[in-house]
Amino acid sequence: MNESAKIKKLTHRYNTNRIICISDIHGELDLFKRLLEKINYRAGETLFILGDLYTKGSQGPETLKFLMELDKNENVYMLRGNCDWLEDFLSPQEALWLEALPDIIETDEYIFVHSGLEFTDLALHKPATVKKYDGFLETAPAFEEWLFSKWLVVGHWPVAMYCHGIPCSNPIIDEKRKIISIDGGHCNKPDGQLNAFIIENNKFSFESVDKHPTQRIDKPQEASGGNLSITWLDRFVELAEDGEKLCRVKHLKTGTILTVPKSQVWTEDQNRTAICDMATDYHLPVSAGDTVSVVEAFPDRIFAKKDGISGWIKL
Repeated sequence: MNESAKIKKLTHRYNTNRIICISDIHGELDLFKRLLEKINYRAGETLFILGDLYTKGSQGPETLKFLMELDKNENVYMLRGNCDWLEDFLSPQEALWLEALPDIIETDEYIFVHSGLEFTDLALHKPATVKKYDGFLETAPAFEEWLFSKWLVVGHWPVAMYCHGIPCSNPIIDEKRKIISIDGGHCNKPDGQLNAFIIENNKFSFESVDKHPTQRIDKPQEASGGNLSITWLDRFVELAEDGEKLCRVKHLKTGTILTVPKSQVWTEDQNRTAICDMATDYHLPVSAGDTVSVVEAFPDRIFAKKDGISGWIKL
């Protein structure tokens, strides 16, 4: 297809001081509502939702209907993501609404796109690229070659997949290239979360929610490791030691030996062994009495998250 990406340009100034950016809701309406409540969102505030709206999660049809109603409000703007395909449950009206969503939104100060951009000239883009630019922060041209005059806000690629030492699901702000990546990995990573990136009076902040149960920690632990977090693009390993719940693997790129959940080890084409999620040597620093989100529990340890950062806690 030779069609150009649909660009929506907003030239007016917003009537509120706060801009809220959320991406990759993935059909989890209850979690989305929790996030809106946590940030005290009010109708009329400026809200950008950057695609991947209703697929993968357990509440796809309900999420779509809610977003269509939300889209009627002033200062609410939505993009279509790579996973926003035409599901069988869509009515003709819903399909038309989806097809009409833009691929890029440009304002006086910001550019919003689902996954990334190839060119600084927005008119050169095709829908497929702006919806699915995997690993954008690491594969986009270097700062010296590629720079926007406006901040670029993207979702799509979970930010933890950029973390090669300590896994973190909080938004990443690349000040040199003026890129903000906000996808917390909800519905794509076991330790994912749904982020709301907030711009207020030219200052950046964020809030997040997740679906994990919580646990109170009884004994302190200092931080250790943080040398390797296996990411999707470097996911290949070989099995070093098997086990019932946990096993040890050797990361092929670095040679590092890690203890990882056996449930996260799989075989890809050509019999290559791979692992990505929950594969890190990082141990979270915690104090007695801290409360953490528990991603998965094992007899002698838990894989947990605190303040958006994931790692192991020995019990």
